[in-house]
Amino acid sequence: MDAAEKRHWVLTDVSLVIKGRDLQPEEITSFLGIEPTGVRNPGPNKWSRPGEVDGEWGINCNSNVSRDFHEQLDNILSTVESKRTELAQLAEQGCEVIVDIYGFSGNDCTLTLRPVELKRIALLGFPLRVAANMNER
Repeated sequence: MDAAEKRHWVLTDVSLVIKGRDLQPEEITSFLGIEPTGVRNPGPNKWSRPGEVDGEWGINCNSNVSRDFHEQLDNILSTVESKRTELAQLAEQGCEVIVDIYGFSGNDCTLTLRPVELKRIALLGFPLRVAANMNER
């Protein structure tokens, strides 16, 4: 990859995140039948933002799986689509269910969501959170 290509490159991480004040990660794993890539039990945590006490369960797809953002997104959306009913039940019980896109980016970078991807996200009915870290890698 030359310098010009690297300037427009985004290192992404796409996740399904389930959060809740009383969330017990092992119960979510059992309910969904999916092993998480990360969990956090409820309560204060030195790595969390001040006041953040929610438990968290998540699966993510990052550059360890694919460097292609659209493949990462498809991977997570396919999982969410296959568990939509269960995730909706968790949301009805007070859990926050989020599709999360996080990226480290270089100068003048872009990250484009295709219309079909936006439609898939919208049909799920869960929030999409996009966060960027402009610290160059």
